[in-house]
Amino acid sequence: MPSKSRAETKPDKRTQGLVFAALLAGFIGGWDASSSFFIFPDIKETIANGDAANASWVLSTPNIVGAALLLQSGRLTDKYGPERLYRFGVIFYTSGVLLCTIAPTLWTLVGARVISSSGQAVMGPAAIAVVLLNTPIGSRSEAVGRWGFYTAVAGALSPIAISQLIDTFSWRALFALQIPLGLFVGYLLYKYGSKRAEKADSDVALRPVDVFLTIAGLTTLILPIVKAESWGWTSLRTVIFFIISFALIGALLFRSDSSPSSPLQLHLFSSKGFLLSSIMSVTAGVAFYAHWLGMILFLTEIWQYSLVKAGLLLTIMPGTMSLLSVYAGKLADRYGERLVMIPGILVYTVLYGLFWLFCGTSENLLLLILALLGSGVGMACVWPTLTSLGAQGIEENLIGSATAIIHTFQRIGGAFGIAMVLAVVGDASGVGSINVHRDGVLVIAIGGLATLVCSVFLSSRNSKNAARFPA
Repeated sequence: MPSKSRAETKPDKRTQGLVFAALLAGFIGGWDASSSFFIFPDIKETIANGDAANASWVLSTPNIVGAALLLQSGRLTDKYGPERLYRFGVIFYTSGVLLCTIAPTLWTLVGARVISSSGQAVMGPAAIAVVLLNTPIGSRSEAVGRWGFYTAVAGALSPIAISQLIDTFSWRALFALQIPLGLFVGYLLYKYGSKRAEKADSDVALRPVDVFLTIAGLTTLILPIVKAESWGWTSLRTVIFFIISFALIGALLFRSDSSPSSPLQLHLFSSKGFLLSSIMSVTAGVAFYAHWLGMILFLTEIWQYSLVKAGLLLTIMPGTMSLLSVYAGKLADRYGERLVMIPGILVYTVLYGLFWLFCGTSENLLLLILALLGSGVGMACVWPTLTSLGAQGIEENLIGSATAIIHTFQRIGGAFGIAMVLAVVGDASGVGSINVHRDGVLVIAIGGLATLVCSVFLSSRNSKNAARFPA
């Protein structure tokens, strides 16, 4: 029988307010992830003094910090309770974006990004756990679809807002706008959060050695990926980092067991759904993160679009996602994730494949709009569903860890996607670089194809009838 959540069939006002506060974490993540690419040119030309390699740290930092901290924050969520961790993450996040807004130099900005990204890494698993634990078992895909809706709305609004504000003000507008958002979430948590301390899981204890292995191992893995363009995939520095990472992660795997204190709960991977969700998080991460960078570069370099025009057109993707994500979640709850994911990612892959085949130096709006609509369909059907699939049948005291693992793999995939686009495009610019920019688009299609292949192996059973996964 399925494990029971703490949610009521008809949630009260407090529960609705708490879930709304948690869903806003999806908005925050979508806003930051999509808009960061639009501030990159301004940062490069202002406080980075034209140095693209140094400016890229502003984009790289969230992936590095997120991948390094997510696993540990998942266990902290299970130990101290999701509401408590979410409140803590919101404080860190709001403090970080405040420091980003007033950062006087590039490296103080990068340092402030470490703080805000740390807050987001803590917020993510905790917020999703709040949503899932306050949602009936049979409606969890729909609930995560609402998370996707908020993420998509942010993704649709932020390019329009940021591209306009950069012209009027500067890149600082991105972070300044997030300060009142963080304060609002804090207010909602104060008003609707539980007045009693959440019950701590006494079985979970922090193991300092495992904490070090998790953070150091994932940092040394992600860093050479995001810096691959400047370091080189086969350089001595990259190879050394990978060797250190594999050694540290190997030690973590060796020390991981079924103990509640282990930050990496390996027995979760014995669930077929969780294993496939983890793999698809990497491949979908490649596709969806490469989408933003690859398309921005193609439109501004090859079709000579202004950043504002490119931003307006790229909102088609998150706009489409916002219309479909909740409905896709309802379908997944009713018919199972397989029947939602396969058509969604098939549309995504085919339309980006067509864009890659037929795009040229001349503007083709029909081809572009079809590809962007396809990416919105794919995002709506796959991105939120991966989280609900990964949490399917997982006991409540492991939901924080399960969602943290899924999001860690998404970060790793995202880092690969960005690095692969930068590797194939390099410093090429102008209409004459059409071939390398087409290769950047091909990265998006390949990521979609890999996700499609994995989705074929999903079970066709209804997620509501899934057996409880043993702890």
